[in-house]
Amino acid sequence: MRIPRFSSLSLRKKIIIVNILLLFSVTLSAAVISILELQGFYKKKIIDNLSTVIDECEFLLQNSAVALPDEYAFLTGFAETARVRLTLIDSTGRVIFDSKVPQDSLPRVENHLNRPEVLRSRTELTAHAERLSTTVNHPFFYLARYYPDGFSAQNSPAPFSYLRVAIDLNEVHFFYNELRKKILLGSLAAIIFIAALTYWVSGRVTKPILELAKTASLIKSGEFDIRFRPTSEDEIGELADVLNEMLKRLRQDVVELRKLQTVRSQFLANVSHELRTPIFSLQGYLETLLEKDDLGPELRKDFLNKAFRIAMRLNILLNDLIDISRIESGEMKLSFRHFKVHDWLEALCQEMQNKAAAREISLRFSPDTSDRTISAIGDTTRLTQVMSNLISNAIKYNRAGGEVVVSYRKVENGVRLFVRDDGQGIPREHIERIFERFYRVDPQRSRAVGGTGLGLAIVKHIVEAHGSTIHVSSDINQGSEFWFELKIS
Repeated sequence: MRIPRFSSLSLRKKIIIVNILLLFSVTLSAAVISILELQGFYKKKIIDNLSTVIDECEFLLQNSAVALPDEYAFLTGFAETARVRLTLIDSTGRVIFDSKVPQDSLPRVENHLNRPEVLRSRTELTAHAERLSTTVNHPFFYLARYYPDGFSAQNSPAPFSYLRVAIDLNEVHFFYNELRKKILLGSLAAIIFIAALTYWVSGRVTKPILELAKTASLIKSGEFDIRFRPTSEDEIGELADVLNEMLKRLRQDVVELRKLQTVRSQFLANVSHELRTPIFSLQGYLETLLEKDDLGPELRKDFLNKAFRIAMRLNILLNDLIDISRIESGEMKLSFRHFKVHDWLEALCQEMQNKAAAREISLRFSPDTSDRTISAIGDTTRLTQVMSNLISNAIKYNRAGGEVVVSYRKVENGVRLFVRDDGQGIPREHIERIFERFYRVDPQRSRAVGGTGLGLAIVKHIVEAHGSTIHVSSDINQGSEFWFELKIS
Protein backbone atom coordinates (compact mmCIF):
# COMPACT_ATOMS: atom_id res chain seq x y z
CA MET A 1 0.00 0.00 0.00
CA ARG A 2 1.34 3.38 -1.02
CA ILE A 3 1.83 5.76 1.92
CA PRO A 4 0.62 9.28 1.08
CA ARG A 5 3.08 12.14 1.32
CA PHE A 6 2.75 14.42 4.32
CA SER A 7 2.22 17.44 2.07
CA SER A 8 -0.80 15.75 0.45
CA LEU A 9 -2.58 15.15 3.76
CA SER A 10 -5.44 17.34 4.91
CA LEU A 11 -4.75 20.17 7.32
CA ARG A 12 -6.54 18.35 10.13
CA LYS A 13 -4.47 15.18 9.67
CA LYS A 14 -1.27 17.23 9.63
CA ILE A 15 -2.22 18.92 12.90
CA ILE A 16 -3.13 15.58 14.52
CA ILE A 17 0.04 13.78 13.35
CA VAL A 18 2.40 16.60 14.35
CA ASN A 19 0.73 17.05 17.74
CA ILE A 20 0.68 13.33 18.53
CA LEU A 21 4.35 12.90 17.56
CA LEU A 22 5.32 15.93 19.60
CA LEU A 23 3.13 14.81 22.48
CA PHE A 24 4.55 11.27 22.39
CA SER A 25 8.16 12.44 22.38
CA VAL A 26 7.61 15.00 25.15
CA THR A 27 5.55 12.61 27.30
CA LEU A 28 8.02 9.74 26.83
CA SER A 29 10.95 11.99 27.71
CA ALA A 30 9.10 13.32 30.75
CA ALA A 31 8.19 9.77 31.84
CA VAL A 32 11.79 8.53 31.56
CA ILE A 33 13.13 11.56 33.42
CA SER A 34 10.43 11.21 36.09
CA ILE A 35 11.19 7.50 36.58
CA LEU A 36 14.91 8.14 36.90
CA GLU A 37 14.41 11.08 39.25
CA LEU A 38 11.90 9.23 41.44
CA GLN A 39 14.10 6.12 41.54
CA GLY A 40 17.01 8.27 42.64
CA PHE A 41 14.83 9.96 45.23
CA TYR A 42 13.51 6.63 46.55
CA LYS A 43 17.02 5.15 46.63
CA LYS A 44 18.23 8.09 48.71
CA LYS A 45 15.23 7.66 50.98
CA ILE A 46 16.09 3.94 51.44
CA ILE A 47 19.68 4.88 52.33
CA ASP A 48 18.42 7.51 54.79
CA ASN A 49 16.01 5.01 56.37
CA LEU A 50 18.70 2.34 56.68
CA SER A 51 21.09 4.92 58.17
CA THR A 52 18.40 5.72 60.73
CA VAL A 53 18.05 2.01 61.50
CA ILE A 54 21.84 1.77 62.06
CA ASP A 55 21.72 4.84 64.33
CA GLU A 56 18.88 3.31 66.34
CA CYS A 57 20.72 0.00 66.56
CA GLU A 58 23.85 1.75 67.83
CA PHE A 59 21.84 3.63 70.42
CA LEU A 60 20.08 0.51 71.67
CA LEU A 61 23.32 -1.48 71.80
CA GLN A 62 24.94 1.24 73.86
CA ASN A 63 22.09 2.18 76.17
CA SER A 64 19.77 -0.80 76.66
CA ALA A 65 20.09 -2.27 80.20
CA VAL A 66 17.53 -5.03 79.74
CA ALA A 67 18.75 -8.42 80.85
CA LEU A 68 18.47 -10.80 77.97
CA PRO A 69 18.15 -14.56 78.33
CA ASP A 70 19.80 -14.92 74.96
CA GLU A 71 22.55 -12.61 73.74
CA TYR A 72 21.16 -12.78 70.19
CA ALA A 73 17.50 -12.28 71.05
CA PHE A 74 17.83 -8.52 71.34
CA LEU A 75 19.36 -8.10 67.84
CA THR A 76 16.98 -10.57 66.24
CA GLY A 77 13.96 -8.82 67.74
CA PHE A 78 15.24 -5.42 66.62
CA ALA A 79 15.82 -6.68 63.05
CA GLU A 80 12.34 -8.16 62.86
CA THR A 81 10.80 -4.98 64.24
CA ALA A 82 12.73 -2.83 61.74
CA ARG A 83 12.00 -5.35 58.94
CA VAL A 84 15.66 -5.52 57.97
CA ARG A 85 18.43 -8.05 57.86
CA LEU A 86 21.06 -7.17 60.45
CA THR A 87 24.68 -8.37 60.23
CA LEU A 88 27.66 -7.76 62.55
CA ILE A 89 31.13 -8.34 61.08
CA ASP A 90 34.43 -8.19 62.94
CA SER A 91 37.61 -6.59 61.66
CA THR A 92 38.76 -9.79 59.98
CA GLY A 93 35.53 -10.17 57.98
CA ARG A 94 34.07 -12.94 60.15
CA VAL A 95 30.31 -12.74 60.60
CA ILE A 96 29.53 -12.79 64.32
CA PHE A 97 25.79 -12.20 63.92
CA ASP A 98 23.24 -12.39 61.06
CA SER A 99 19.53 -12.13 61.73
CA LYS A 100 18.82 -14.37 58.73
CA VAL A 101 21.37 -17.09 59.60
CA PRO A 102 21.11 -19.46 62.60
CA GLN A 103 23.89 -18.96 65.09
CA ASP A 104 25.22 -22.48 64.73
CA SER A 105 25.55 -21.95 60.95
CA LEU A 106 27.71 -18.83 61.21
CA PRO A 107 31.04 -20.71 61.16
CA ARG A 108 30.17 -21.95 57.69
CA VAL A 109 29.46 -18.44 56.37
CA GLU A 110 32.22 -17.22 54.09
CA ASN A 111 34.34 -14.24 55.00
CA HIS A 112 32.62 -10.86 54.30
CA LEU A 113 35.66 -8.65 54.20
CA ASN A 114 35.52 -8.44 50.39
CA ARG A 115 31.82 -7.72 50.12
CA PRO A 116 31.34 -4.52 47.97
CA GLU A 117 29.56 -2.53 50.67
CA VAL A 118 32.14 -3.61 53.28
CA LEU A 119 35.09 -2.73 51.06
CA ARG A 120 33.75 0.75 50.23
CA SER A 121 32.80 1.48 53.84
CA ARG A 122 36.47 1.32 54.85
CA THR A 123 37.05 4.48 52.77
CA GLU A 124 33.58 6.07 52.89
CA LEU A 125 32.64 4.90 56.45
CA THR A 126 29.10 4.27 55.15
CA ALA A 127 28.50 2.55 51.80
CA HIS A 128 25.68 0.75 50.02
CA ALA A 129 25.33 -1.97 47.39
CA GLU A 130 22.60 -3.83 45.52
CA ARG A 131 23.43 -7.48 44.92
CA LEU A 132 22.56 -11.12 45.40
CA SER A 133 23.47 -12.54 48.80
CA THR A 134 25.49 -15.73 48.38
CA THR A 135 24.82 -16.55 52.03
CA VAL A 136 21.02 -16.80 51.81
CA ASN A 137 20.76 -16.76 48.00
CA HIS A 138 18.48 -13.71 47.92
CA PRO A 139 18.88 -10.17 46.50
CA PHE A 140 19.31 -7.36 49.03
CA PHE A 141 19.93 -3.66 49.24
CA TYR A 142 22.83 -3.32 51.72
CA LEU A 143 24.08 -0.41 53.81
CA ALA A 144 27.26 -0.96 55.84
CA ARG A 145 28.91 1.30 58.41
CA TYR A 146 32.57 0.93 59.38
CA TYR A 147 33.93 1.55 62.87
CA PRO A 148 37.71 1.99 62.59
CA ASP A 149 38.22 1.61 66.36
CA GLY A 150 35.71 -1.19 66.67
CA PHE A 151 32.35 -1.17 68.41
CA SER A 152 31.69 -2.86 71.75
CA ALA A 153 28.60 -2.54 73.94
CA GLN A 154 26.91 -4.42 76.75
CA ASN A 155 24.22 -5.91 74.47
CA SER A 156 26.64 -6.76 71.67
CA PRO A 157 27.51 -10.43 71.47
CA ALA A 158 31.15 -9.54 70.61
CA PRO A 159 33.16 -6.52 69.45
CA PHE A 160 32.62 -5.79 65.74
CA SER A 161 33.95 -3.37 63.11
CA TYR A 162 31.08 -3.40 60.60
CA LEU A 163 27.36 -3.00 61.19
CA ARG A 164 25.35 -3.85 58.11
CA VAL A 165 21.63 -3.65 57.49
CA ALA A 166 19.75 -4.77 54.37
CA ILE A 167 16.25 -4.86 52.97
CA ASP A 168 14.76 -7.23 50.46
CA LEU A 169 15.72 -5.99 46.98
CA ASN A 170 12.60 -7.62 45.52
CA GLU A 171 10.51 -5.18 47.55
CA VAL A 172 12.57 -2.31 46.16
CA HIS A 173 12.17 -3.61 42.61
CA PHE A 174 8.47 -4.13 43.19
CA PHE A 175 8.15 -0.51 44.22
CA TYR A 176 10.23 0.56 41.22
CA ASN A 177 8.01 -1.48 38.89
CA GLU A 178 4.84 -0.07 40.44
CA LEU A 179 6.29 3.40 40.08
CA ARG A 180 7.16 2.82 36.42
CA LYS A 181 3.74 1.30 35.78
CA LYS A 182 1.93 4.27 37.32
CA ILE A 183 4.04 6.80 35.42
CA LEU A 184 3.68 4.96 32.12
CA LEU A 185 -0.07 4.46 32.61
CA GLY A 186 -0.39 8.13 33.53
CA SER A 187 1.61 9.09 30.46
CA LEU A 188 -0.50 6.82 28.26
CA ALA A 189 -3.68 8.31 29.70
CA ALA A 190 -2.30 11.81 29.07
CA ILE A 191 -1.41 10.87 25.48
CA ILE A 192 -4.88 9.43 24.85
CA PHE A 193 -6.61 12.41 26.46
CA ILE A 194 -4.52 15.03 24.68
CA ALA A 195 -4.77 13.10 21.38
CA ALA A 196 -8.56 13.10 21.71
CA LEU A 197 -8.46 16.78 22.63
CA THR A 198 -6.21 17.45 19.63
CA TYR A 199 -8.64 15.60 17.37
CA TRP A 200 -11.54 17.68 18.69
CA VAL A 201 -9.66 20.99 18.60
CA SER A 202 -8.28 20.30 15.11
CA GLY A 203 -11.82 19.68 13.93
CA ARG A 204 -12.97 22.95 15.46
CA VAL A 205 -10.02 24.81 13.93
CA THR A 206 -10.15 23.28 10.45
CA LYS A 207 -13.94 23.23 10.03
CA PRO A 208 -14.24 26.98 9.34
CA ILE A 209 -11.18 26.78 7.07
CA LEU A 210 -12.81 23.94 5.13
CA GLU A 211 -16.00 26.02 4.93
CA LEU A 212 -13.98 28.92 3.54
CA ALA A 213 -12.34 26.61 1.00
CA LYS A 214 -15.72 25.13 0.00
CA THR A 215 -17.23 28.59 -0.44
CA ALA A 216 -14.18 29.74 -2.42
CA SER A 217 -14.58 26.69 -4.68
CA LEU A 218 -18.22 27.63 -5.33
CA ILE A 219 -17.15 31.18 -6.15
CA LYS A 220 -14.54 29.77 -8.52
CA SER A 221 -17.31 27.91 -10.35
CA GLY A 222 -19.16 31.20 -10.84
CA GLU A 223 -21.56 31.35 -7.89
CA PHE A 224 -21.24 34.93 -6.63
CA ASP A 225 -24.50 35.11 -4.67
CA ILE A 226 -23.13 33.19 -1.68
CA ARG A 227 -21.11 34.56 1.23
CA PHE A 228 -18.53 33.34 3.71
CA ARG A 229 -20.11 32.57 7.09
CA PRO A 230 -17.96 33.65 10.06
CA THR A 231 -18.14 30.86 12.68
CA SER A 232 -15.92 32.57 15.25
CA GLU A 233 -14.58 35.94 16.28
CA ASP A 234 -10.90 35.01 15.94
CA GLU A 235 -8.55 35.48 13.00
CA ILE A 236 -10.59 33.06 10.87
CA GLY A 237 -13.71 35.12 11.54
CA GLU A 238 -11.82 38.27 10.56
CA LEU A 239 -10.64 36.49 7.40
CA ALA A 240 -14.24 35.56 6.56
CA ASP A 241 -15.30 39.20 6.99
CA VAL A 242 -12.46 40.39 4.75
CA LEU A 243 -13.32 37.75 2.13
CA ASN A 244 -16.98 38.78 2.27
CA GLU A 245 -15.97 42.37 1.62
CA MET A 246 -13.76 41.23 -1.26
CA LEU A 247 -16.61 39.06 -2.57
CA LYS A 248 -18.97 42.02 -2.38
CA ARG A 249 -16.56 44.09 -4.45
CA LEU A 250 -16.00 41.18 -6.83
CA ARG A 251 -19.75 40.81 -7.23
CA GLN A 252 -20.02 44.50 -8.01
CA ASP A 253 -17.13 44.24 -10.46
CA VAL A 254 -18.76 41.26 -12.16
CA VAL A 255 -22.05 43.14 -12.43
CA GLU A 256 -20.21 46.16 -13.81
CA LEU A 257 -18.24 43.95 -16.20
CA ARG A 258 -21.38 42.26 -17.47
CA LYS A 259 -23.05 45.63 -17.77
CA LEU A 260 -20.00 46.93 -19.60
CA GLN A 261 -20.06 43.95 -21.95
CA THR A 262 -23.74 44.60 -22.65
CA VAL A 263 -23.09 48.29 -23.18
CA ARG A 264 -20.15 47.51 -25.44
CA SER A 265 -22.24 45.12 -27.50
CA GLN A 266 -24.99 47.71 -27.76
CA PHE A 267 -22.43 50.37 -28.55
CA LEU A 268 -20.92 48.32 -31.37
CA ALA A 269 -24.37 47.55 -32.71
CA ASN A 270 -25.34 51.24 -32.56
CA VAL A 271 -22.08 52.36 -34.16
CA SER A 272 -22.50 49.80 -36.92
CA HIS A 273 -26.06 50.99 -37.49
CA GLU A 274 -25.10 54.66 -37.41
CA LEU A 275 -22.27 54.12 -39.88
CA ARG A 276 -24.01 51.69 -42.19
CA THR A 277 -26.88 53.98 -43.26
CA PRO A 278 -24.82 57.06 -44.27
CA ILE A 279 -22.12 54.89 -45.85
CA PHE A 280 -24.70 53.08 -47.97
CA SER A 281 -26.22 56.43 -48.95
CA LEU A 282 -22.81 57.86 -49.77
CA GLN A 283 -21.94 54.75 -51.74
CA GLY A 284 -25.21 55.04 -53.68
CA TYR A 285 -24.63 58.69 -54.64
CA LEU A 286 -21.04 58.03 -55.70
CA GLU A 287 -21.96 54.93 -57.73
CA THR A 288 -24.67 56.93 -59.50
CA LEU A 289 -22.22 59.69 -60.32
CA LEU A 290 -19.69 57.17 -61.65
CA GLU A 291 -22.11 55.08 -63.70
CA LYS A 292 -24.48 57.73 -65.06
CA ASP A 293 -22.77 59.91 -67.61
CA ASP A 294 -26.00 61.51 -68.75
CA LEU A 295 -26.80 63.25 -65.43
CA GLY A 296 -27.48 66.91 -65.82
CA PRO A 297 -25.28 69.49 -64.09
CA GLU A 298 -27.97 70.38 -61.56
CA LEU A 299 -28.64 66.77 -60.56
CA ARG A 300 -24.92 65.99 -60.42
CA LYS A 301 -24.37 69.01 -58.15
CA ASP A 302 -27.27 67.95 -55.95
CA PHE A 303 -25.78 64.45 -55.55
CA LEU A 304 -22.38 65.91 -54.70
CA ASN A 305 -23.89 68.21 -52.07
CA LYS A 306 -25.73 65.29 -50.50
CA ALA A 307 -22.55 63.17 -50.51
CA PHE A 308 -20.66 66.07 -48.94
CA ARG A 309 -23.26 66.46 -46.17
CA ILE A 310 -23.12 62.74 -45.47
CA ALA A 311 -19.31 62.90 -45.28
CA MET A 312 -19.58 65.85 -42.88
CA ARG A 313 -22.06 63.92 -40.76
CA LEU A 314 -19.71 60.91 -40.66
CA ASN A 315 -16.86 63.20 -39.66
CA ILE A 316 -18.94 64.63 -36.79
CA LEU A 317 -19.95 61.12 -35.73
CA LEU A 318 -16.34 59.89 -35.71
CA ASN A 319 -15.22 62.95 -33.74
CA ASP A 320 -17.98 62.33 -31.20
CA LEU A 321 -16.99 58.66 -30.97
CA ILE A 322 -13.38 59.64 -30.37
CA ASP A 323 -14.41 62.16 -27.72
CA ILE A 324 -16.66 59.82 -25.77
CA SER A 325 -14.08 57.03 -26.01
CA ARG A 326 -11.39 59.31 -24.58
CA ILE A 327 -13.73 60.58 -21.88
CA GLU A 328 -14.85 57.13 -20.70
CA SER A 329 -11.32 55.69 -20.79
CA GLY A 330 -9.97 58.60 -18.76
CA GLU A 331 -7.62 59.70 -21.54
CA MET A 332 -9.23 63.12 -21.90
CA LYS A 333 -7.32 65.61 -19.75
CA LEU A 334 -9.04 68.81 -18.67
CA SER A 335 -7.19 72.10 -18.42
CA PHE A 336 -8.85 74.13 -15.69
CA ARG A 337 -8.45 77.88 -15.58
CA HIS A 338 -10.34 81.01 -14.51
CA PHE A 339 -12.52 82.73 -17.08
CA LYS A 340 -15.19 85.45 -17.22
CA VAL A 341 -18.54 83.72 -17.64
CA HIS A 342 -20.30 86.68 -19.28
CA ASP A 343 -17.67 87.29 -21.93
CA TRP A 344 -17.38 83.61 -22.74
CA LEU A 345 -21.14 83.00 -23.16
CA GLU A 346 -21.63 86.23 -25.09
CA ALA A 347 -18.95 85.28 -27.61
CA LEU A 348 -20.36 81.76 -27.95
CA CYS A 349 -23.87 83.05 -28.68
CA GLN A 350 -22.52 85.42 -31.33
CA GLU A 351 -20.74 82.52 -33.04
CA MET A 352 -23.97 80.50 -33.22
CA GLN A 353 -26.24 83.30 -34.47
CA ASN A 354 -25.86 82.23 -38.10
CA LYS A 355 -26.84 78.65 -37.29
CA ALA A 356 -29.94 79.88 -35.45
CA ALA A 357 -30.85 82.32 -38.22
CA ALA A 358 -30.60 79.54 -40.82
CA ARG A 359 -33.47 77.78 -39.03
CA GLU A 360 -35.37 80.98 -38.31
CA ILE A 361 -34.68 80.69 -34.58
CA SER A 362 -34.02 83.63 -32.29
CA LEU A 363 -30.90 83.05 -30.17
CA ARG A 364 -30.74 85.44 -27.24
CA PHE A 365 -28.16 85.91 -24.50
CA SER A 366 -29.96 87.15 -21.39
CA PRO A 367 -28.02 86.84 -18.10
CA ASP A 368 -30.07 86.92 -14.87
CA THR A 369 -27.54 89.19 -13.22
CA SER A 370 -25.91 92.51 -13.98
CA ASP A 371 -22.60 91.32 -12.55
CA ARG A 372 -20.33 90.79 -15.54
CA THR A 373 -17.26 90.10 -13.42
CA ILE A 374 -18.21 86.59 -12.27
CA SER A 375 -15.31 84.21 -12.91
CA ALA A 376 -15.69 80.44 -12.98
CA ILE A 377 -13.19 77.60 -13.00
CA GLY A 378 -13.18 75.07 -15.83
CA ASP A 379 -11.86 73.87 -19.17
CA THR A 380 -13.30 76.44 -21.59
CA THR A 381 -12.65 74.23 -24.62
CA ARG A 382 -14.73 71.37 -23.23
CA LEU A 383 -17.33 73.70 -21.70
CA THR A 384 -17.72 75.34 -25.11
CA GLN A 385 -18.37 71.85 -26.49
CA VAL A 386 -21.05 71.37 -23.80
CA MET A 387 -22.82 74.68 -24.44
CA SER A 388 -22.54 74.29 -28.23
CA ASN A 389 -24.24 70.89 -28.01
CA LEU A 390 -27.03 72.22 -25.80
CA ILE A 391 -27.59 75.32 -27.97
CA SER A 392 -27.43 73.26 -31.20
CA ASN A 393 -30.04 70.82 -29.85
CA ALA A 394 -32.26 73.71 -28.76
CA ILE A 395 -32.04 75.11 -32.30
CA LYS A 396 -32.48 71.77 -34.11
CA TYR A 397 -35.52 70.61 -32.16
CA ASN A 398 -37.29 73.96 -32.10
CA ARG A 399 -40.03 75.22 -34.37
CA ALA A 400 -39.58 77.96 -36.95
CA GLY A 401 -39.90 81.32 -35.23
CA GLY A 402 -38.98 79.79 -31.89
CA GLU A 403 -36.57 81.19 -29.34
CA VAL A 404 -33.46 79.92 -27.56
CA VAL A 405 -32.29 81.78 -24.46
CA VAL A 406 -28.83 81.40 -22.93
CA SER A 407 -28.40 82.81 -19.44
CA TYR A 408 -26.56 82.47 -16.16
CA ARG A 409 -26.95 83.58 -12.57
CA LYS A 410 -24.89 83.46 -9.43
CA VAL A 411 -25.83 80.86 -6.81
CA GLU A 412 -24.30 79.84 -3.52
CA ASN A 413 -20.66 78.84 -4.12
CA GLY A 414 -21.09 78.84 -7.89
CA VAL A 415 -22.65 80.05 -11.08
CA ARG A 416 -25.55 78.30 -12.82
CA LEU A 417 -25.70 78.19 -16.65
CA PHE A 418 -29.00 77.77 -18.54
CA VAL A 419 -30.06 76.90 -22.09
CA ARG A 420 -33.82 77.23 -22.59
CA ASP A 421 -36.00 76.80 -25.69
CA ASP A 422 -39.71 76.91 -26.45
CA GLY A 423 -39.74 73.97 -28.85
CA GLN A 424 -41.49 70.61 -28.90
CA GLY A 425 -40.26 69.46 -25.49
CA ILE A 426 -39.26 65.98 -24.31
CA PRO A 427 -41.79 63.36 -23.19
CA ARG A 428 -41.41 62.56 -19.49
CA GLU A 429 -40.68 58.86 -20.11
CA HIS A 430 -37.65 59.77 -22.22
CA ILE A 431 -36.01 62.33 -19.91
CA GLU A 432 -34.05 59.79 -17.83
CA ARG A 433 -32.53 58.20 -20.96
CA ILE A 434 -31.64 61.16 -23.16
CA PHE A 435 -28.05 61.16 -21.83
CA GLU A 436 -27.45 57.55 -22.95
CA ARG A 437 -25.27 56.97 -25.98
CA PHE A 438 -27.21 56.80 -29.28
CA TYR A 439 -30.52 57.29 -27.51
CA ARG A 440 -32.96 59.41 -29.51
CA VAL A 441 -36.42 60.60 -28.55
CA ASP A 442 -37.38 60.83 -32.25
CA PRO A 443 -34.85 58.81 -34.31
CA GLN A 444 -36.20 59.89 -37.69
CA ARG A 445 -36.08 63.60 -36.93
CA SER A 446 -32.73 63.28 -35.20
CA ARG A 447 -31.14 61.83 -38.31
CA ALA A 448 -32.91 64.39 -40.47
CA VAL A 449 -31.33 67.27 -38.53
CA GLY A 450 -27.91 65.59 -38.45
CA GLY A 451 -27.82 64.34 -34.85
CA THR A 452 -25.34 61.60 -33.90
CA GLY A 453 -27.02 60.51 -30.66
CA LEU A 454 -23.79 61.11 -28.73
CA GLY A 455 -23.98 64.82 -27.99
CA LEU A 456 -25.82 64.68 -24.66
CA ALA A 457 -23.74 61.69 -23.51
CA ILE A 458 -20.62 63.80 -24.10
CA VAL A 459 -22.26 66.75 -22.32
CA LYS A 460 -23.03 64.58 -19.28
CA HIS A 461 -19.45 63.26 -19.00
CA ILE A 462 -17.80 66.68 -19.38
CA VAL A 463 -20.13 68.30 -16.82
CA GLU A 464 -19.49 65.47 -14.34
CA ALA A 465 -15.74 65.86 -14.93
CA HIS A 466 -16.20 69.43 -13.65
CA GLY A 467 -17.76 68.09 -10.45
CA SER A 468 -21.29 69.04 -11.46
CA THR A 469 -24.48 67.42 -12.75
CA ILE A 470 -26.53 68.23 -15.83
CA HIS A 471 -30.24 68.82 -15.12
CA VAL A 472 -33.22 69.03 -17.46
CA SER A 473 -36.85 70.05 -17.16
CA SER A 474 -39.28 69.84 -20.06
CA ASP A 475 -42.95 70.07 -20.99
CA ILE A 476 -44.49 68.85 -24.24
CA ASN A 477 -44.92 71.70 -26.78
CA GLN A 478 -43.60 74.22 -24.25
CA GLY A 479 -39.90 73.62 -24.54
CA SER A 480 -36.99 72.37 -22.45
CA GLU A 481 -34.41 73.83 -20.10
CA PHE A 482 -30.95 72.40 -19.42
CA TRP A 483 -28.72 73.73 -16.65
CA PHE A 484 -25.60 72.91 -14.64
CA GLU A 485 -23.33 74.71 -12.20
CA LEU A 486 -19.66 75.65 -12.15
CA LYS A 487 -17.49 76.64 -9.23
CA ILE A 488 -16.62 80.32 -9.06
CA SER A 489 -13.12 81.56 -8.39
